[in-house]
Amino acid sequence: MSDMNNAIIPIHANVEISVDPNFTTAFMEITAPQNDGNHVTEEQIKNALIEKGVYFGIDEDVLSSVVKQKRYGENICIARWVPPVDGVDGTVKYLFDKDSVIAPVEDEHGTVDYKNLGIVKNIYRGTPIAEISMPTEGTPGTDISGKTIGQHIGVPAHVNIGAGTTLSEDGTAIVADLDGNLRFSGNAFVVEEELIIKKDVDVSSGNIDFIGNIIIKGNVLEGYTVSSKRNITINGTVTSATIKASGDVNVKLGSINSTIECGGSVKLGFCENSNIRAEHDVEAATFVGGEVYAGNNIIASGKGVMMGGKYTALKNIEASVIGSEGYAKTLITLGNNAVLSEERDTLSRRLEEIEDKCDQLGKILTTLTELAKAAKLSPAREHMKVEAMKSRFQLQGEMKRINNRIAEIDRTLELKQNLSVSCRKEFYPGVIIRINSFIHQVNVATSRSKATIGDDGIVFVPL
Repeated sequence: MSDMNNAIIPIHANVEISVDPNFTTAFMEITAPQNDGNHVTEEQIKNALIEKGVYFGIDEDVLSSVVKQKRYGENICIARWVPPVDGVDGTVKYLFDKDSVIAPVEDEHGTVDYKNLGIVKNIYRGTPIAEISMPTEGTPGTDISGKTIGQHIGVPAHVNIGAGTTLSEDGTAIVADLDGNLRFSGNAFVVEEELIIKKDVDVSSGNIDFIGNIIIKGNVLEGYTVSSKRNITINGTVTSATIKASGDVNVKLGSINSTIECGGSVKLGFCENSNIRAEHDVEAATFVGGEVYAGNNIIASGKGVMMGGKYTALKNIEASVIGSEGYAKTLITLGNNAVLSEERDTLSRRLEEIEDKCDQLGKILTTLTELAKAAKLSPAREHMKVEAMKSRFQLQGEMKRINNRIAEIDRTLELKQNLSVSCRKEFYPGVIIRINSFIHQVNVATSRSKATIGDDGIVFVPL
């Protein structure tokens, strides 16, 4: 009886599970068996987890190692949740600076151009202005009880679409919807087809180079350049400046000592000592000095004065007064044939120069050849001979090209053009008129007449 009372009772391994209140983790601690009690088993641990409501995130590798290695008395993480992965909100990344800072532009060599302040941001249709990232949904999580934990779903970026811009088809970019000037206004980039300069083009604005229409409320001052791929309108004057446009140019007051080139027509209040070139028409109330070329017509409207300078039009010229009482030299060239005649004269003069040079080179070669018969030429004279032969060969090639061009011009000049210079009031002496291949110098004042081609040359016909 006493032996039974003194018998040792085996104590088996025991599993204690503690669960985080949010069911994100579960820890276990196993007490070691005593008195030959049973060691812990995987089934025993799993049953303990189930009793605590743990069904998900159980680390099977840890569970196995605990049983095999008999890890007693340790606080071991046996289950861990899978947290949700929040989605990412959409974003907008602008590819241009929102702040318009006027500052001199520095080139790749470090040279600063103080007339180029970079106030215009040219942009072409289809050019990306901003990159937009799409939001992501993320993935839900699961706690250790097996419950799904929701995630934050990303929200789309707030995108402001300004005038002249558009959203790409896939929604991943803001792009320019037209060619123009890019600027940031009202929390959005806008693209404007028209650039308006409210004051003068001067040190405050610098040079202007824009792909759209330009409107200048003031003047263009000395030394500055305004360029456009379309049209330019200037309300004031252009003084000792340069204007270039692919379209039309309209200077409401006028031009002084300036250069204007355009692919369309030029219209001015007055034109004084300026170089004007237009593919279509040139029109002003007065032309004084300078050089004017028009692919179509030159028109002196209003006062209609053309006094001094050179005027070339491939079609017709109209004015009220051509020349001046002071016999100001005024050169009028009319028609493509007249332009070709001037070219022919220039080529003929060049041909004479080349013939003289070829003659001189020929004499040098003859002399050196005679000397070579008597004795071997020195290296210097041999070099001179080679260079003379090379130069003569090049000049002979140029002579051939010039003669071919002159022959081509002569064939074209055989075709007459029905062109005229109309003068509503007075042609003055000092005016020289070239129409086609004919030239006429006005020696006496001629009123209300039209200069055109007759049977034997230029004739004046009453208006």
